[in-house]
Amino acid sequence: MMGTHQSLLRHLVFIACAALLAACSHIGRQVPTVFQGKFSPSGKYYAYIYQSVFIFSYQRTGGRSVSNGSLTYYLQVVDSSTGQKLLAKPLKPREFDCTYPQLGAVSEAHVLIACSNSKGQAQAPFVFSIATQQVTLTGKAIAERNPALGGVHGTDFYRSREQLSAFIMEASDGRKYQLNPDSGTAQPVTGDFERLDIDDPLRGELPKSLREAGDGRRYIEVAARGQSRRSTEDFLRPKYLMLGHDTEDHFSPATQVDGGFLVLSNTVKDSGQHKLLSLVDAATLATRWSTPLPQQRGDWANGFDNEQFVQQGNQLLVANSSQLLRMDLLTGQITRNVDLVD
Repeated sequence: MMGTHQSLLRHLVFIACAALLAACSHIGRQVPTVFQGKFSPSGKYYAYIYQSVFIFSYQRTGGRSVSNGSLTYYLQVVDSSTGQKLLAKPLKPREFDCTYPQLGAVSEAHVLIACSNSKGQAQAPFVFSIATQQVTLTGKAIAERNPALGGVHGTDFYRSREQLSAFIMEASDGRKYQLNPDSGTAQPVTGDFERLDIDDPLRGELPKSLREAGDGRRYIEVAARGQSRRSTEDFLRPKYLMLGHDTEDHFSPATQVDGGFLVLSNTVKDSGQHKLLSLVDAATLATRWSTPLPQQRGDWANGFDNEQFVQQGNQLLVANSSQLLRMDLLTGQITRNVDLVD
């Protein structure tokens, strides 16, 4: 675990350096970019951190460029039922001795932020209340209440399948603790936990009666011998959505949606910016609908493969590197499109 933490520190330092050097051909404030985001378990809220770079000076001599500037992180929360951003003035984590923030976990009432100081040293997390839109417990307060907790990294957060909104983290002593976000006290817990930072909704697998085939672009066909039925469409780098939380260790079947399953695919082979979401009928393999997902720009590292999904009945919430979308699962229509960073 120490190697992971050291790698994370180097990663955070790289973030700061890369952000200061990115898009430095212009003096002044650069286009803000999303750094990290997470849904609450029900999808009611989407909390995310974005970063803004202000370039003070820029000089280019030959093939070498030098820039100076500042990097500021902000926390924002969206009510996904209305699309409204709740914080009129986004929170600056650095005001709470949090130079490098990471989203630890999001519940239906609180956001837990993991922090590192200006030296890259992990600190105790702080608690943000969604209802009051304020930090109710600072990292200093949590550290004073829980001396054994130590510094908590962004990779130290876990989910309990029995209590999806519980804040569970691994402390520096290697034990799992559950944090009470109201009192700030943490108690040791045991159980079957899964790490939040490796939660992947695109890990779904095709039903066992189906399989992928094809060279380059892939199509779906019936696995049984003697049958030639195949999908009416083929897909570039298809992924199958497993909505909800995994309950099996060896097989995660794609979620059934009205007798079909959802396929996320690229439209060009050298970029993940432009993607299609399709609903394929599990019996006929016909595509019922296929919808392009808007994604205006990449995240802090100019990456695009960051999609997250939450199903709410016949509605689907989608978050990517720039947008928060609400879709009708029966028609594929996008009914709401929120720009995460204006």
